Amino acid sequence: MQNLISKYFFKIFLKIKKNHYLRTLERWSSYNLKSSLFFLSFDFETQRDVDVIERLTDKLKLINIKPFYAVPAELIEKNFKLFKNISNECTIINHGYKIHTKYNEKIKKNFSTFSYSNLSNSEIKNDIIRANNVLNELPNQKKEFFRTPHFGEFCESNSMFLIYEIISELNYKVSSSTTPIFSILNSPVYKSKNITEIPSSAYLDKPLQIIDSWGIHSDENLTYEKLFNEIDIYRSIMERKNFFLNLYFDPTDIINNDIFFKKIENLAVFQIMKADDIYEKKT
Repeated sequence: MQNLISKYFFKIFLKIKKNHYLRTLERWSSYNLKSSLFFLSFDFETQRDVDVIERLTDKLKLINIKPFYAVPAELIEKNFKLFKNISNECTIINHGYKIHTKYNEKIKKNFSTFSYSNLSNSEIKNDIIRANNVLNELPNQKKEFFRTPHFGEFCESNSMFLIYEIISELNYKVSSSTTPIFSILNSPVYKSKNITEIPSSAYLDKPLQIIDSWGIHSDENLTYEKLFNEIDIYRSIMERKNFFLNLYFDPTDIINNDIFFKKIENLAVFQIMKADDIYEKKT
């Protein structure tokens, strides 16, 4: 309850003091990072996303990006040969087992079909372990990263302690399962139950809005032009000083957008490749 009150307070505060988000990130990064860091991932929600995975992987390889793919293990099972073939070109993030999104062809939008917010603790644990077992069958995967399905929905109204407890027992190292408000409540990188959490980054003038492609299709005030401008702003900051940036996108939203890949290419030099790349200075 206290944590929910804190979130509510900071959300109101950030709407008034928008520059507090940037200043908090700058201050933390200057004290805790040895260099700028960029975490880039892609959420594969439906078969439509999987259908473009080879094209996406090839395009990212051309710009020196080795991607992180968050994929429900049920989708991996249905396309196991494909994921086995590309397993050396990417890092798979445990994204739970059950497919949790369906694409509505009529309205051209995804909608949720499954959420941890509606499950018991044992059901959540079973879904994560079941996904872990599928990943065990893939070659070239260390299984270090986890992302809660529909993580924004879950973390905003539930404690993350259960998630951290489960994935810690499975020897995962990193979670990317929280919204930008957690960068203020905690920090841009923080530890809980031996798990390093990296909250998603926000638009600097909209510190509660996650930078992703889904938001562009659901908020008429967001555009790809604004997204690309924001990436340029972050790149400029990261070239001048140490800074942390965490972005994720849906593959079908960006696969044909050449400007997207040009913008991301400029951040490749800062890319996180493995869990050990996420660090803080020793005190």
